[in-house]
Amino acid sequence: MDKIDVNADKSKLKQIDLLQNVNLDSIKGLLEACSMRTLVSEEILIAPKELNKTVYFILSGRLRVHLDSLDNESIVVLESGESVGEISVIDNQLTSAYVVADKTSELLAMNEDILWSLIQASHAAACNLLFILAKRLRRTDSIIVEGVQLEQDFQHYGSVDALTGLHNRYWFDSMFKRQFLRSSINEKPFSIVMADVDHFKELNDSYGHLLGDRVLYEVAHVINNNIRPTEMVARYGGDEFIILLPDKDIETARLMAQRLQKAIKETLPIPCGDKDIFHPTLSIGIAETKNGQTPEALIRSVDEAMYRAKSNGRNCIAE
Repeated sequence: MDKIDVNADKSKLKQIDLLQNVNLDSIKGLLEACSMRTLVSEEILIAPKELNKTVYFILSGRLRVHLDSLDNESIVVLESGESVGEISVIDNQLTSAYVVADKTSELLAMNEDILWSLIQASHAAACNLLFILAKRLRRTDSIIVEGVQLEQDFQHYGSVDALTGLHNRYWFDSMFKRQFLRSSINEKPFSIVMADVDHFKELNDSYGHLLGDRVLYEVAHVINNNIRPTEMVARYGGDEFIILLPDKDIETARLMAQRLQKAIKETLPIPCGDKDIFHPTLSIGIAETKNGQTPEALIRSVDEAMYRAKSNGRNCIAE
């Protein structure tokens, strides 16, 4: 499957019901994690009694839905902008119908984790999903839920940050505890790198959040492109990123931090206006577990190290 080109395909994406009134640039990382799929006429997309983990959005073409058999008359025809597969993704039950291409169709395929991360990230998308479900189910009562409970459900399922495409804080909290425990049991070292974008608040205040989002997106991709398979990165919150280094000591963490600073330094500066440019730098804290230390204490340790890096003039590493 091909990946989506958000800029080139923006006009098609804007017609998707789920994305109405959603700022596409703010969820660019999520959209880039989706894939494109093309069906030829009469090709089956979904069959009954399957476990489906993907929602499909029609960018062009048309899909038919048949109950029990393809020989039966279709019960609904779906056009551009509409979606299919969301019910089985949401209730985690086997599919109940055939979905087949009525003609050659181009689809955006979004897996369940990306869907829940999108809903968590965008209030507009959450409202759109409720409208889609109401339209699909024809039973408004079945989708009226308490807002707090709905938010908790979305947070439970979503693990990808909408803007950057990195893992999010929910994923980190779960993975960090597991990795910390594993290293403790195996008596292995365990280190963390925490990075913060320097002068980010001033950038937002001076040039606006759209530019701030672009900086975060670019920094996230530089970090992601410079970690190794055994290293785990997440957006910790705001302009902070965190990297887990299982079985690695403080010296390895220092080398990782130096590698990131070098990669950031070598990236192209980002235009901020007619004349100004912004070249991101990172203040980085590093820490390694100590005997008897709790996970919470390790986080405090790396957080304090990062703030020491800021106090030392920024664009440096502290432990």
